[in-house]
Amino acid sequence: MFRKSKTRQKIIMNHLLTIADLSEQTNLEESRIRFYESEYIAEFPKKILHGDIYFFHKQAVNLLKEIHNRHCKNDLKKPKKNIKKKFARVIAVTSGKGGVGKTNLALNLAIEFQRLGKMTIVMDADLGMANIHLLSGIQPLYSIKDIVDTEHSISDVIVEGPEGIGIIPGCSGVVALADSTKYERKQMLNALESVEASADIIIVDTGAGMNANVRDFLRTADEIIFVITPDITSLADAYGLLKAICNEGLDKPVYSVINMVHTLRQSADTAQRFSGSTKHFLNCEVTNIGYLLKDQTVTAATSHRKPYTVFDPNARVSKNTQNIALTLLKQEDPKIKFSSAFSRYIKMLK
Repeated sequence: MFRKSKTRQKIIMNHLLTIADLSEQTNLEESRIRFYESEYIAEFPKKILHGDIYFFHKQAVNLLKEIHNRHCKNDLKKPKKNIKKKFARVIAVTSGKGGVGKTNLALNLAIEFQRLGKMTIVMDADLGMANIHLLSGIQPLYSIKDIVDTEHSISDVIVEGPEGIGIIPGCSGVVALADSTKYERKQMLNALESVEASADIIIVDTGAGMNANVRDFLRTADEIIFVITPDITSLADAYGLLKAICNEGLDKPVYSVINMVHTLRQSADTAQRFSGSTKHFLNCEVTNIGYLLKDQTVTAATSHRKPYTVFDPNARVSKNTQNIALTLLKQEDPKIKFSSAFSRYIKMLK
């Protein structure tokens, strides 16, 4: 009985492909496959989860080739001079200090966007203390460091995370990259620019604090979310970071999310204190887009190496995150899709 079961499992696995296998057999980049999977979701056969990896049926090879040919033909039929290249909406999630739940929000917000039909990639840009892969329960082979140090392409680096989101892993503890040169950052950004044309939303989880990498990402993103807690040091550090960015020039929407609150009143008071100070002293409008109630679900999910919206989608913190995602989708400016955030970054480095 055991032998038959094992033989049957081997036969099934022989008919399944990883996304890397699919890329090799179709000559399509992995980012392009994810794009087609998102755009033609009804046509794609359901993926199979085996262990920690999602597999595709072999029939996906011919299906992808047919979709690609159809997509290319449709592009040829369109009048070229009226076509404008579209780019992902780039949202930077930041904080003035560590320990306020910034990374958890970035990861779970990406999952909620994906569930709402937006192809989403989360980039771990905390170049010194990267940990999105830990919260996701994945062990990537490569990180963003490999784009700079080796010949690996961005398609080698992106891995599939929970609910089908794309994850660009950072490199925990690599001080050299945290203090990377402009040339090295330009290498990274050239690679990221190609991803920007394939996704709907890219969430950038910046490092905490005010170093040059953080400020550069914030200056070029389409929108900024400050994650703040009611703690006075969190408010003060967030204010200091926003002041530094304002001094360098700021012309984009800035939002706040109040984390680890016990009551709605506490959330409203904290949001008002922050927005009131920034408007009065910095002449900068900060719009509050939501709050995250303190919830033991976050601790439990972290110990299981799962995003909390996957660990318990019905938990109050998960519902809070979904509300934030819905609010952001309602506030999207269509014009930002025709401008590349990473191209702006490259120009700034020049």
